[in-house]
Amino acid sequence: MTDIRKRRLSTAIAMAPLAALGFPALVRAQDKTLSVVLTVPAGTSLDNIGRTLAEKMRVSLGRPVIVEARPGGGGAVGVQHIKNGPDDGSVLLLAPTSQISMHAMFASTPSFEPEKDLSPVCEVAASPHTITVNTAMGVNTFAAYVEHMRKHPELQSIGTPSLAGLATLMIYQMSKSLNLNFQHVPYRGGQPLLVDLLGNQVPAAGSVMADYLPEQRNGRLRILAHASNERSPLAPDIPTFKELGYPFYEARTTFGYFAKKGTPPDLLAEYGRHLTDALRMPDVVAKLNGLGLSQIGGTPAEYAQVVRSHATQWGPLIKESGIKIN
Repeated sequence: MTDIRKRRLSTAIAMAPLAALGFPALVRAQDKTLSVVLTVPAGTSLDNIGRTLAEKMRVSLGRPVIVEARPGGGGAVGVQHIKNGPDDGSVLLLAPTSQISMHAMFASTPSFEPEKDLSPVCEVAASPHTITVNTAMGVNTFAAYVEHMRKHPELQSIGTPSLAGLATLMIYQMSKSLNLNFQHVPYRGGQPLLVDLLGNQVPAAGSVMADYLPEQRNGRLRILAHASNERSPLAPDIPTFKELGYPFYEARTTFGYFAKKGTPPDLLAEYGRHLTDALRMPDVVAKLNGLGLSQIGGTPAEYAQVVRSHATQWGPLIKESGIKIN
């Protein structure tokens, strides 16, 4: 064998493992800063998740990781940024799962299709939906809140972080079950809603428990109940709607990472492993649990199944509600 042939064979053998991992896309991604795009404004549960895991990813991947918020359009602005970017895994999306999975069901003219435009990477955290009020309202239980609403119909407004989502469906169910005319007040993210709730500018809020648990602990807000089948070990003093005798469904928002469709599957799997490993670290568990978030983790295939299941689970209720966004 000539020296030239030996060198070619040696090079081919050395390159084989990289080719199996999606080379050259993987190499291009590793040479770049990893950008994590949030679909909601800074200062929210999602922001906390993103920044906590970004630091762990920076160490485990050995490359810079930045987090940037691109809110708007019910997640459409962030998704569009991903769609317009490269498919080499250098840009990831971090979003509430329902914001992505339900977009086409709520939108009159969908601006993206989850299965066509995005590849799930890893489901990372979860928090149940709640009804929360300012302690100045003077109600300490959900039953007292309902009675207060019957006496004061002018206060039957509930803010949510977006135009449409799980919180919107919860309010629809509450109105129907309790025979009350709750008015949905959409905000552009959980942080502005929290500010108005703390300032008594909106009577109540429907959003994930993690957005309000710190303020409940300092006595400024009261979480009346949450939409889980059982009490959360992270907040065992807060009852569920189910145990209080109200027929509301289970409404739990999960959060996860997505990549542009076409990103090499092996790279998606690698990110999933890094994220899952980070979610098992004691300091990450303590940080997320302290915020009222339970950690999940898993593979891209497992998360893809969760995203697909939302159409079956929530599609009929969305259709029944008639809620649409333009």
